[in-house]
Amino acid sequence: MPTQFLFPHRYKRVGWVLAAGALALGLLEMYDVLHLPHLLAWLPSPIGNGDLPDVVAGRSVRANHDLYAVLLIAGSLLAACSRERQEDEYIGQIRLDSLLWALYTYSALLALAFLLVSGSAFFVVMMYALFTPLLLFMVRFQVALRRGAQAAAHDE
Repeated sequence: MPTQFLFPHRYKRVGWVLAAGALALGLLEMYDVLHLPHLLAWLPSPIGNGDLPDVVAGRSVRANHDLYAVLLIAGSLLAACSRERQEDEYIGQIRLDSLLWALYTYSALLALAFLLVSGSAFFVVMMYALFTPLLLFMVRFQVALRRGAQAAAHDE
């Protein structure tokens, strides 16, 4: 698998830190465990009405969830799309298989959500669905890498 579009390996750790931090802060603030000042309140919204209340917390200002979403996307991309230390055809095949598995799993979960969830809960499910493909891929890829390394160590 050609790897010209992968980031250097050194960005993987930065990506994991960004993604984990954004996910943790986002969930803590969403469930009212943590209250931080609105860091993006100054940012205008050229598309849409900025006066619409925040659906999750009922606030009428631009909440931090926008910042957490951007950090989660950036961190996930850095973590998922960085080269491994030893990038070879086997790693490329695991990467491709993991991506396909994540797509199938995401599609099944999305179909279930359409069938089982409705109303305002559907909006919350779709909000989580925005990040699910990348997160599924990252988890599956890491699990497959660990299994491959354990199998190789066991064979020796």
